[in-house]
Amino acid sequence: MNEERFEEFYRSAARFRHVSPQLKSLLRHVYAAAVTRPADLRYLKNAMESLLSFLATEGGRTDANCCTTDAFFSAVDEWERDWSDLPENFRDVLDDLGGALHDTVHAPHIASNFESLPEQLLQRVRKIV
Repeated sequence: MNEERFEEFYRSAARFRHVSPQLKSLLRHVYAAAVTRPADLRYLKNAMESLLSFLATEGGRTDANCCTTDAFFSAVDEWERDWSDLPENFRDVLDDLGGALHDTVHAPHIASNFESLPEQLLQRVRKIV
């Protein structure tokens, strides 16, 4: 994993937001698992499950955390090619982490419509075999 690249994406996503301290390490684990080759799909699934479990909690489900996570994964043009060879079910969740997750707190009906609430994404990850 390229730590400098992760830090650049994280700083760009977090900007001025007051994110929870644990979010950065959760994002780092997903990022590392998504870009490491050969891919350890069990590790990636566990990392995504940990991130989404956190975002689904009362303390993790904040606008800052959800928007930062969305912005981090919205940098798809920058690093999507790093996960383009993953199985489709993994790629779909990674893509959707950068979709409507930012609407979770202030417009949950929109996030829900796009199946992008943390609980919905978590359910999809848990169904991955």
